[in-house]
Amino acid sequence: MSWIRTVSEEEATGLLAEIYEETRAKSGHVLNLVKVQSLRPETMAIGRKMYRHLMDSPGGLSRLQRVLIATVVSKLNGCFY
Repeated sequence: MSWIRTVSEEEATGLLAEIYEETRAKSGHVLNLVKVQSLRPETMAIGRKMYRHLMDSPGGLSRLQRVLIATVVSKLNGCFY
């Protein structure tokens, strides 16, 4: 549970409701990482688009390699997520 005010799944409308549904369809539930960004769904949508571009675009690295790089960078930056 976050300390940040969030929009509940029941209260979500418009773009946020779409993002919640997409997340639920992919993960089985709405992740807290998504919920903590719920007050700014337009900004979250931009970040998700950039993430997909970085992770899914053609290139010399597999998705697994990209995830491993992201994990190492997060660890080096002190992120325990």
